[in-house]
Amino acid sequence: MQTISIITNRKKDPDSRVTSNCERILKKKYNVILCDGTDEKETELALDKSFAAVIIGGDGTILSSAHIAAKKAVPLLGINMGHMGFLADVEISEVEDALLSVMEGNFTIEERFMLSATLLKKDGRKENLTALNDLVISRASYTRMVALDVWIDDHFVASYMGDGVVVATPTGSTAYSLSAGGPVVDASLCVSIITPVCPHTMGAKPLIVPGEAKISIRFKNTFDDVSMLTSDGQRAFETSEGDVIHIEGSPLKARLIKVSDRNFHEILHKKLQG
Repeated sequence: MQTISIITNRKKDPDSRVTSNCERILKKKYNVILCDGTDEKETELALDKSFAAVIIGGDGTILSSAHIAAKKAVPLLGINMGHMGFLADVEISEVEDALLSVMEGNFTIEERFMLSATLLKKDGRKENLTALNDLVISRASYTRMVALDVWIDDHFVASYMGDGVVVATPTGSTAYSLSAGGPVVDASLCVSIITPVCPHTMGAKPLIVPGEAKISIRFKNTFDDVSMLTSDGQRAFETSEGDVIHIEGSPLKARLIKVSDRNFHEILHKKLQG
């Protein structure tokens, strides 16, 4: 018998009503592992044993599991208990029908482009990151700016001074990048979007580059000498003058289970305009 995980954000489902209902349905065909979506180690152990996972929460809960699931090629079915729900395919009212569709094999798997990044600290330390939505470089203080130099494929592109820079995937183009003035990009594409956040230069505009392009960002002097790098809003690192981050398309893909026939443009209309 195959094993499936249910990864729950307990803050979104405090009484476990949705989790218990999903477990009841899925147990008719699968072994079920229940997992706390805020515990990365528990999530990793559960996904090691699972052919798929049901994520109960919002897009943040999916993002917290996506980099682990991508390494194991485990597809995720998102049940939306958050607000926007661009990644979650299933609304609460659709749960039973959606799970039955999965059990009957009536679903597709949508692969999403991800980013791979290496943060090189000036003291020689190194951090590796994977992001489904975005990598965000931001100021550490509300009253200070961050200064950055950007290269693409070792060619200098621009210097930015402002609140920071977002490097997003098409999946992440509807998140922080959009709020910062970036374009909405169809989630099926393999490109990276570079969006300056509140730049202090009139000519600083968002830039779309091929997914295989190598983006390098060097941290220049900031007024605090400290800025922040975050990955999918989940992992955060302090950065300072002389640090460099290299970003490119990841060989890993996030695999999202789709049981509905809603496409990207329908979801976009519903979430942003509906």
